[in-house]
Amino acid sequence: MKKSWIVLVAVFVAIVVVAAQVAAQDAAPSGVVRVGSWESGDALIPWENAIAAFEAEHPEIDVQLEAVPQEYGTKLLAQFASGEAPDVFQTGDGDVAKFQALGAVENLDPYIDGENGFDRSIIFPGVDTFGDVAGSTYYLTKDFSPLVLYYNADQFAEAGVETPTSEWTWDDLLAAAKTLTLDANGNNADSPDFDPENIQRWGIQIPNSWGDIVWSRGILPLVYQNGGALIAEDGSTLEGYMNSPETVEAIQWFADLFLTHHVAPDSADVASFSGVDLFHDGYVSMLYTGVWPLKGYIEGDSPVEFNFGTSGLPAGPAGNANALCWAGFAMYSGSENKDAAWEFLKFIAAGEGSREFAANGLPPVQSIAEEIGLTDDPYFGPVMADLANVQPLPESTSPFWAECGNAAFVEQFTNVFAAGATVQAAADAAVEQGDACLAEKAAEATPSS
Repeated sequence: MKKSWIVLVAVFVAIVVVAAQVAAQDAAPSGVVRVGSWESGDALIPWENAIAAFEAEHPEIDVQLEAVPQEYGTKLLAQFASGEAPDVFQTGDGDVAKFQALGAVENLDPYIDGENGFDRSIIFPGVDTFGDVAGSTYYLTKDFSPLVLYYNADQFAEAGVETPTSEWTWDDLLAAAKTLTLDANGNNADSPDFDPENIQRWGIQIPNSWGDIVWSRGILPLVYQNGGALIAEDGSTLEGYMNSPETVEAIQWFADLFLTHHVAPDSADVASFSGVDLFHDGYVSMLYTGVWPLKGYIEGDSPVEFNFGTSGLPAGPAGNANALCWAGFAMYSGSENKDAAWEFLKFIAAGEGSREFAANGLPPVQSIAEEIGLTDDPYFGPVMADLANVQPLPESTSPFWAECGNAAFVEQFTNVFAAGATVQAAADAAVEQGDACLAEKAAEATPSS
Protein backbone atom coordinates (compact mmCIF):
# COMPACT_ATOMS: atom_id res chain seq x y z
CA MET A 1 0.00 0.00 0.00
CA LYS A 2 2.81 2.34 0.93
CA LYS A 3 4.63 1.58 -2.33
CA SER A 4 1.49 2.29 -4.34
CA TRP A 5 1.08 5.62 -2.57
CA ILE A 6 4.65 6.60 -3.41
CA VAL A 7 4.09 5.67 -7.06
CA LEU A 8 0.90 7.74 -7.17
CA VAL A 9 2.70 10.74 -5.69
CA ALA A 10 5.54 10.38 -8.22
CA VAL A 11 3.06 10.21 -11.10
CA PHE A 12 1.23 13.26 -9.78
CA VAL A 13 4.47 15.25 -9.48
CA ALA A 14 5.48 14.24 -13.00
CA ILE A 15 2.13 15.39 -14.34
CA VAL A 16 2.48 18.74 -12.55
CA VAL A 17 6.00 19.24 -13.92
CA VAL A 18 4.96 18.43 -17.48
CA ALA A 19 1.95 20.70 -17.19
CA ALA A 20 4.14 23.53 -15.94
CA GLN A 21 6.56 23.00 -18.81
CA VAL A 22 3.73 23.04 -21.35
CA ALA A 23 2.28 26.17 -19.75
CA ALA A 24 5.67 27.88 -19.85
CA GLN A 25 6.07 26.95 -23.50
CA ASP A 26 2.62 28.27 -24.27
CA ALA A 27 3.41 31.53 -22.45
CA ALA A 28 6.78 32.06 -24.15
CA PRO A 29 6.77 34.39 -27.16
CA SER A 30 6.94 32.57 -30.47
CA GLY A 31 6.36 33.08 -34.16
CA VAL A 32 7.97 35.24 -36.83
CA VAL A 33 9.63 38.61 -36.17
CA ARG A 34 10.38 40.72 -39.23
CA VAL A 35 13.30 43.14 -38.86
CA GLY A 36 14.01 46.12 -41.14
CA SER A 37 17.43 47.68 -41.78
CA TRP A 38 18.97 50.05 -44.31
CA GLU A 39 22.39 48.37 -44.10
CA SER A 40 24.08 46.20 -46.70
CA GLY A 41 27.30 44.29 -47.38
CA ASP A 42 29.60 43.76 -44.41
CA ALA A 43 27.33 45.93 -42.24
CA LEU A 44 24.83 43.05 -42.29
CA ILE A 45 27.28 40.67 -40.57
CA PRO A 46 26.47 41.98 -37.06
CA TRP A 47 22.78 41.54 -37.84
CA GLU A 48 23.31 37.97 -39.00
CA ASN A 49 25.43 37.12 -35.97
CA ALA A 50 22.94 38.68 -33.55
CA ILE A 51 20.01 36.88 -35.15
CA ALA A 52 21.83 33.54 -35.05
CA ALA A 53 22.68 33.98 -31.36
CA PHE A 54 19.12 35.01 -30.53
CA GLU A 55 17.52 32.10 -32.39
CA ALA A 56 19.87 29.68 -30.61
CA GLU A 57 18.40 30.92 -27.32
CA HIS A 58 14.85 31.24 -28.68
CA PRO A 59 14.29 28.49 -31.27
CA GLU A 60 10.56 29.17 -31.08
CA ILE A 61 11.08 32.62 -32.66
CA ASP A 62 12.01 32.98 -36.34
CA VAL A 63 13.72 36.33 -37.04
CA GLN A 64 13.59 37.42 -40.67
CA LEU A 65 15.93 40.26 -41.70
CA GLU A 66 14.66 42.59 -44.44
CA ALA A 67 17.56 44.71 -45.70
CA VAL A 68 16.61 47.72 -47.84
CA PRO A 69 19.83 49.65 -48.64
CA GLN A 70 18.11 51.97 -51.15
CA GLU A 71 15.15 54.25 -50.37
CA TYR A 72 14.73 52.64 -46.96
CA GLY A 73 12.85 55.59 -45.45
CA THR A 74 10.48 55.86 -48.40
CA LYS A 75 9.62 52.17 -48.23
CA LEU A 76 9.17 52.33 -44.47
CA LEU A 77 6.68 55.19 -44.76
CA ALA A 78 4.76 53.20 -47.38
CA GLN A 79 4.73 50.19 -45.05
CA PHE A 80 3.39 52.34 -42.22
CA ALA A 81 0.59 53.50 -44.49
CA SER A 82 -0.30 49.96 -45.55
CA GLY A 83 0.07 48.50 -42.05
CA GLU A 84 2.81 46.13 -43.19
CA ALA A 85 5.96 47.52 -41.55
CA PRO A 86 8.53 45.18 -39.95
CA ASP A 87 7.94 44.30 -36.30
CA VAL A 88 11.34 45.79 -35.37
CA PHE A 89 13.11 48.33 -37.55
CA GLN A 90 16.21 50.44 -37.61
CA THR A 91 15.82 54.21 -37.47
CA GLY A 92 18.03 57.29 -37.63
CA ASP A 93 18.05 60.27 -35.28
CA GLY A 94 16.38 62.50 -37.86
CA ASP A 95 13.16 60.48 -37.77
CA VAL A 96 12.51 59.97 -34.06
CA ALA A 97 9.82 62.64 -33.62
CA LYS A 98 8.50 62.13 -37.14
CA PHE A 99 7.76 58.42 -36.71
CA GLN A 100 6.36 58.99 -33.21
CA ALA A 101 3.99 61.68 -34.53
CA LEU A 102 2.77 59.23 -37.17
CA GLY A 103 1.86 56.77 -34.41
CA ALA A 104 4.10 54.18 -36.05
CA VAL A 105 6.31 53.34 -33.07
CA GLU A 106 5.35 51.55 -29.89
CA ASN A 107 5.80 53.18 -26.49
CA LEU A 108 8.45 50.96 -24.92
CA ASP A 109 8.10 52.10 -21.31
CA PRO A 110 5.63 49.31 -20.33
CA TYR A 111 8.02 46.73 -21.80
CA ILE A 112 11.19 48.15 -20.22
CA ASP A 113 9.56 48.52 -16.81
CA GLY A 114 7.59 45.26 -16.99
CA GLU A 115 8.47 41.78 -15.74
CA ASN A 116 10.38 41.03 -18.96
CA GLY A 117 12.15 44.39 -19.05
CA PHE A 118 15.61 45.54 -18.04
CA ASP A 119 17.31 47.97 -15.68
CA ARG A 120 17.74 51.27 -17.51
CA SER A 121 20.94 51.97 -15.56
CA ILE A 122 22.82 49.43 -17.70
CA ILE A 123 22.82 52.04 -20.49
CA PHE A 124 25.34 54.89 -20.49
CA PRO A 125 24.05 58.12 -18.90
CA GLY A 126 23.14 60.55 -21.64
CA VAL A 127 22.47 57.70 -24.06
CA ASP A 128 19.77 56.12 -21.88
CA THR A 129 17.16 58.76 -22.76
CA PHE A 130 18.16 59.33 -26.37
CA GLY A 131 15.14 57.42 -27.63
CA ASP A 132 12.69 59.55 -25.65
CA VAL A 133 10.04 61.68 -27.32
CA ALA A 134 7.54 63.75 -25.30
CA GLY A 135 8.69 62.12 -22.07
CA SER A 136 8.28 58.48 -23.14
CA THR A 137 10.71 55.94 -24.60
CA TYR A 138 10.01 55.00 -28.20
CA TYR A 139 13.47 53.92 -29.36
CA LEU A 140 16.45 52.00 -28.03
CA THR A 141 20.01 52.70 -29.13
CA LYS A 142 21.83 50.63 -31.76
CA ASP A 143 25.09 52.60 -31.94
CA PHE A 144 26.24 56.22 -31.84
CA SER A 145 29.06 58.71 -31.97
CA PRO A 146 29.55 61.84 -29.87
CA LEU A 147 31.76 64.66 -31.11
CA VAL A 148 35.44 64.14 -30.30
CA LEU A 149 38.47 66.45 -30.11
CA TYR A 150 41.55 64.79 -31.64
CA TYR A 151 45.01 66.34 -31.23
CA ASN A 152 48.47 65.80 -32.74
CA ALA A 153 50.64 65.25 -29.67
CA ASP A 154 53.92 65.81 -31.53
CA GLN A 155 52.85 69.19 -32.88
CA PHE A 156 51.62 70.23 -29.42
CA ALA A 157 54.99 69.26 -27.92
CA GLU A 158 56.95 71.12 -30.62
CA ALA A 159 54.89 74.27 -30.00
CA GLY A 160 55.20 73.98 -26.22
CA VAL A 161 51.42 73.74 -25.77
CA GLU A 162 49.81 71.50 -23.15
CA THR A 163 47.59 68.83 -24.69
CA PRO A 164 43.80 69.01 -24.15
CA THR A 165 42.30 67.76 -20.90
CA SER A 166 38.80 67.39 -19.49
CA GLU A 167 39.32 70.81 -17.88
CA TRP A 168 39.78 72.66 -21.17
CA THR A 169 37.55 75.62 -22.03
CA TRP A 170 36.83 77.53 -25.22
CA ASP A 171 39.61 79.94 -24.30
CA ASP A 172 42.10 77.08 -23.97
CA LEU A 173 41.14 75.67 -27.36
CA LEU A 174 41.38 79.04 -29.09
CA ALA A 175 44.73 79.87 -27.51
CA ALA A 176 46.16 76.50 -28.57
CA ALA A 177 44.72 76.82 -32.08
CA LYS A 178 46.31 80.26 -32.52
CA THR A 179 49.73 79.02 -31.40
CA LEU A 180 49.57 75.93 -33.60
CA THR A 181 48.40 77.74 -36.75
CA LEU A 182 51.41 78.61 -38.92
CA ASP A 183 51.89 80.59 -42.13
CA ALA A 184 54.57 79.93 -44.75
CA ASN A 185 57.11 81.98 -42.78
CA GLY A 186 56.51 80.11 -39.53
CA ASN A 187 54.44 82.89 -37.91
CA ASN A 188 51.55 81.72 -35.75
CA ALA A 189 48.13 83.33 -35.67
CA ASP A 190 49.07 85.44 -32.65
CA SER A 191 51.97 87.08 -34.50
CA PRO A 192 51.52 90.60 -35.98
CA ASP A 193 53.32 89.28 -39.09
CA PHE A 194 50.92 86.35 -39.56
CA ASP A 195 49.74 85.99 -43.18
CA PRO A 196 46.21 84.48 -43.26
CA GLU A 197 46.42 84.17 -47.04
CA ASN A 198 49.33 81.76 -46.91
CA ILE A 199 48.61 79.26 -44.13
CA GLN A 200 50.62 76.04 -44.08
CA ARG A 201 49.06 74.49 -41.01
CA TRP A 202 45.81 75.25 -39.18
CA GLY A 203 45.27 74.82 -35.47
CA ILE A 204 41.95 72.98 -35.78
CA GLN A 205 39.67 71.48 -38.39
CA ILE A 206 36.06 72.03 -37.37
CA PRO A 207 33.88 71.64 -40.46
CA ASN A 208 31.71 74.56 -41.53
CA SER A 209 30.09 72.65 -44.39
CA TRP A 210 29.11 69.20 -43.18
CA GLY A 211 25.76 69.84 -44.81
CA ASP A 212 22.17 69.58 -43.65
CA ILE A 213 21.52 67.84 -40.34
CA VAL A 214 25.16 66.96 -39.69
CA TRP A 215 26.35 70.57 -39.87
CA SER A 216 23.91 71.79 -37.23
CA ARG A 217 24.82 68.67 -35.22
CA GLY A 218 28.45 69.77 -35.15
CA ILE A 219 27.60 73.26 -33.90
CA LEU A 220 24.95 72.07 -31.44
CA PRO A 221 27.39 71.20 -28.61
CA LEU A 222 28.78 74.75 -28.74
CA VAL A 223 25.26 76.14 -28.46
CA TYR A 224 24.54 73.97 -25.42
CA GLN A 225 27.93 74.84 -23.92
CA ASN A 226 26.85 78.47 -23.94
CA GLY A 227 23.40 77.84 -22.46
CA GLY A 228 21.57 78.20 -25.77
CA ALA A 229 19.19 76.04 -27.81
CA LEU A 230 17.95 75.88 -31.39
CA ILE A 231 14.26 75.17 -30.75
CA ALA A 232 11.78 75.14 -27.86
CA GLU A 233 11.58 71.90 -25.89
CA ASP A 234 8.04 71.31 -27.18
CA GLY A 235 9.14 71.94 -30.78
CA SER A 236 6.70 74.81 -31.22
CA THR A 237 9.02 77.68 -32.13
CA LEU A 238 12.55 78.80 -32.93
CA GLU A 239 11.91 82.35 -31.69
CA GLY A 240 13.90 83.10 -28.59
CA TYR A 241 16.01 79.99 -29.05
CA MET A 242 17.82 79.94 -32.40
CA ASN A 243 18.22 83.74 -32.22
CA SER A 244 18.79 84.03 -28.47
CA PRO A 245 21.89 85.91 -27.23
CA GLU A 246 23.37 82.63 -25.96
CA THR A 247 22.92 80.83 -29.28
CA VAL A 248 24.13 83.76 -31.37
CA GLU A 249 27.20 84.16 -29.17
CA ALA A 250 28.07 80.45 -29.55
CA ILE A 251 27.71 80.51 -33.32
CA GLN A 252 29.69 83.74 -33.48
CA TRP A 253 32.52 82.06 -31.60
CA PHE A 254 32.38 79.20 -34.11
CA ALA A 255 32.37 81.55 -37.11
CA ASP A 256 35.26 83.58 -35.70
CA LEU A 257 37.50 80.53 -35.81
CA PHE A 258 37.34 80.84 -39.59
CA LEU A 259 36.65 84.48 -40.33
CA THR A 260 38.52 86.36 -37.60
CA HIS A 261 41.19 84.14 -36.12
CA HIS A 262 41.94 82.12 -39.28
CA VAL A 263 42.79 79.03 -37.26
CA ALA A 264 40.49 76.61 -39.15
CA PRO A 265 40.36 75.68 -42.85
CA ASP A 266 37.06 76.53 -44.52
CA SER A 267 35.28 74.32 -47.04
CA ALA A 268 37.27 75.76 -49.96
CA ASP A 269 40.56 75.08 -48.17
CA VAL A 270 39.51 71.49 -47.45
CA ALA A 271 38.40 71.01 -51.06
CA SER A 272 41.84 72.08 -52.29
CA PHE A 273 43.28 69.04 -50.46
CA SER A 274 41.02 66.60 -52.25
CA GLY A 275 41.29 63.11 -50.79
CA VAL A 276 43.68 64.18 -48.01
CA ASP A 277 43.02 63.59 -44.31
CA LEU A 278 44.28 66.96 -43.09
CA PHE A 279 44.65 65.82 -39.49
CA HIS A 280 46.34 62.52 -40.22
CA ASP A 281 48.77 64.12 -42.68
CA GLY A 282 49.72 67.00 -40.37
CA TYR A 283 47.97 69.95 -42.01
CA VAL A 284 45.83 70.57 -38.92
CA SER A 285 46.83 70.07 -35.28
CA MET A 286 43.35 69.34 -33.91
CA LEU A 287 40.28 67.73 -35.42
CA TYR A 288 36.69 68.14 -34.23
CA THR A 289 34.55 65.33 -35.62
CA GLY A 290 32.91 62.04 -34.69
CA VAL A 291 34.43 58.76 -33.60
CA TRP A 292 34.43 57.37 -37.16
CA PRO A 293 38.16 57.74 -38.04
CA LEU A 294 39.44 56.65 -34.62
CA LYS A 295 39.96 52.94 -35.30
CA GLY A 296 41.84 53.75 -38.50
CA TYR A 297 44.12 56.15 -36.65
CA ILE A 298 44.80 53.58 -33.93
CA GLU A 299 45.49 50.76 -36.35
CA GLY A 300 47.71 52.96 -38.51
CA ASP A 301 46.26 51.82 -41.82
CA SER A 302 48.34 54.41 -43.69
CA PRO A 303 52.10 54.73 -44.26
CA VAL A 304 52.02 58.11 -42.47
CA GLU A 305 52.44 57.54 -38.74
CA PHE A 306 51.68 60.15 -36.13
CA ASN A 307 51.31 60.46 -32.40
CA PHE A 308 47.80 61.56 -31.50
CA GLY A 309 45.34 61.63 -28.64
CA THR A 310 41.66 62.26 -27.98
CA SER A 311 39.70 64.38 -25.54
CA GLY A 312 36.16 65.25 -24.64
CA LEU A 313 34.92 68.61 -25.86
CA PRO A 314 36.04 71.80 -24.08
CA ALA A 315 33.56 73.51 -21.79
CA GLY A 316 31.85 76.74 -22.74
CA PRO A 317 30.66 79.49 -20.41
CA ALA A 318 27.67 77.34 -19.37
CA GLY A 319 29.70 74.15 -18.90
CA ASN A 320 30.24 70.88 -20.76
CA ALA A 321 27.93 69.51 -23.43
CA ASN A 322 28.04 67.11 -26.34
CA ALA A 323 25.66 65.70 -28.94
CA LEU A 324 25.30 62.34 -30.64
CA CYS A 325 25.04 61.09 -34.17
CA TRP A 326 22.76 58.15 -33.46
CA ALA A 327 20.98 55.10 -34.87
CA GLY A 328 18.38 53.12 -33.00
CA PHE A 329 15.70 50.45 -33.02
CA ALA A 330 11.93 50.76 -32.78
CA MET A 331 8.99 48.38 -32.47
CA TYR A 332 6.20 48.88 -34.98
CA SER A 333 3.01 49.89 -33.20
CA GLY A 334 0.99 47.78 -35.63
CA SER A 335 2.97 44.59 -34.97
CA GLU A 336 0.82 41.53 -34.37
CA ASN A 337 3.60 39.74 -32.47
CA LYS A 338 4.79 42.36 -29.98
CA ASP A 339 5.93 39.98 -27.24
CA ALA A 340 8.31 38.17 -29.58
CA ALA A 341 9.34 41.48 -31.16
CA TRP A 342 10.19 42.87 -27.71
CA GLU A 343 12.22 39.76 -26.88
CA PHE A 344 14.41 40.36 -29.93
CA LEU A 345 14.53 44.15 -29.52
CA LYS A 346 15.68 43.79 -25.93
CA PHE A 347 18.34 41.29 -26.99
CA ILE A 348 19.93 43.54 -29.61
CA ALA A 349 19.63 46.81 -27.69
CA ALA A 350 20.19 45.87 -24.05
CA GLY A 351 21.44 42.30 -24.20
CA GLU A 352 24.23 40.25 -25.71
CA GLY A 353 23.10 41.11 -29.24
CA SER A 354 24.33 44.65 -28.68
CA ARG A 355 27.87 43.28 -28.57
CA GLU A 356 27.68 42.45 -32.28
CA PHE A 357 26.97 46.05 -33.28
CA ALA A 358 29.92 47.25 -31.18
CA ALA A 359 32.17 46.04 -34.00
CA ASN A 360 31.17 49.08 -36.09
CA GLY A 361 30.09 51.63 -33.48
CA LEU A 362 29.98 52.47 -29.80
CA PRO A 363 27.69 50.18 -27.74
CA PRO A 364 25.06 51.63 -25.39
CA VAL A 365 25.45 48.92 -22.73
CA GLN A 366 28.08 49.96 -20.18
CA SER A 367 29.16 46.42 -19.27
CA ILE A 368 29.80 45.54 -22.92
CA ALA A 369 31.87 48.69 -23.44
CA GLU A 370 33.88 47.80 -20.34
CA GLU A 371 34.39 44.17 -21.38
CA ILE A 372 35.76 45.09 -24.80
CA GLY A 373 38.05 47.66 -23.21
CA LEU A 374 36.56 50.91 -24.48
CA THR A 375 36.18 52.71 -21.16
CA ASP A 376 39.82 52.21 -20.16
CA ASP A 377 41.33 52.61 -23.62
CA PRO A 378 43.64 55.66 -23.91
CA TYR A 379 41.87 56.73 -27.11
CA PHE A 380 38.27 55.61 -26.54
CA GLY A 381 38.25 56.28 -22.80
CA PRO A 382 37.95 60.10 -23.04
CA VAL A 383 35.20 59.65 -25.65
CA MET A 384 33.17 57.36 -23.40
CA ALA A 385 33.68 59.65 -20.39
CA ASP A 386 32.18 62.58 -22.31
CA LEU A 387 28.91 60.68 -22.81
CA ALA A 388 27.79 62.02 -19.45
CA ASN A 389 27.58 65.45 -21.11
CA VAL A 390 25.35 64.43 -24.02
CA GLN A 391 22.18 66.46 -24.44
CA PRO A 392 19.02 65.80 -26.52
CA LEU A 393 18.75 66.66 -30.19
CA PRO A 394 16.29 69.12 -31.77
CA GLU A 395 15.13 66.16 -33.86
CA SER A 396 13.32 64.78 -30.80
CA THR A 397 11.25 67.94 -30.31
CA SER A 398 9.38 68.25 -33.59
CA PRO A 399 8.56 65.97 -36.53
CA PHE A 400 9.25 69.00 -38.74
CA TRP A 401 12.70 69.91 -37.43
CA ALA A 402 14.55 68.65 -40.50
CA GLU A 403 12.44 70.41 -43.12
CA CYS A 404 11.75 73.55 -41.10
CA GLY A 405 14.23 74.27 -38.32
CA ASN A 406 17.32 72.62 -39.71
CA ALA A 407 16.70 73.69 -43.29
CA ALA A 408 16.41 77.32 -42.19
CA PHE A 409 19.48 76.99 -39.97
CA VAL A 410 21.68 75.62 -42.77
CA GLU A 411 20.44 78.04 -45.42
CA GLN A 412 20.74 81.19 -43.34
CA PHE A 413 23.95 80.45 -41.48
CA THR A 414 25.67 79.46 -44.71
CA ASN A 415 25.29 83.15 -45.60
CA VAL A 416 27.63 84.04 -42.74
CA PHE A 417 30.42 82.35 -44.67
CA ALA A 418 29.24 82.75 -48.25
CA ALA A 419 27.70 86.24 -48.23
CA GLY A 420 29.19 88.02 -45.23
CA ALA A 421 25.94 88.11 -43.24
CA THR A 422 26.18 88.78 -39.53
CA VAL A 423 25.37 85.91 -37.21
CA GLN A 424 22.51 87.86 -35.63
CA ALA A 425 21.00 88.67 -39.02
CA ALA A 426 21.30 85.02 -40.07
CA ALA A 427 19.71 83.88 -36.80
CA ASP A 428 16.76 86.25 -37.16
CA ALA A 429 16.25 85.22 -40.79
CA ALA A 430 16.42 81.54 -39.84
CA VAL A 431 13.81 82.05 -37.11
CA GLU A 432 11.45 83.85 -39.48
CA GLN A 433 11.85 81.19 -42.17
CA GLY A 434 11.72 78.22 -39.81
CA ASP A 435 8.77 79.41 -37.73
CA ALA A 436 6.74 80.13 -40.85
CA CYS A 437 7.41 76.56 -41.96
CA LEU A 438 6.51 75.15 -38.53
CA ALA A 439 3.24 77.09 -38.51
CA GLU A 440 2.39 75.83 -41.99
CA LYS A 441 3.11 72.23 -41.04
CA ALA A 442 1.09 72.54 -37.84
CA ALA A 443 -1.88 73.90 -39.81
CA GLU A 444 -1.64 71.02 -42.29
CA ALA A 445 -1.60 68.52 -39.42
CA THR A 446 -4.67 70.05 -37.74
CA PRO A 447 -7.93 68.37 -38.88
CA SER A 448 -10.44 70.81 -40.36
CA SER A 449 -13.68 71.16 -38.44
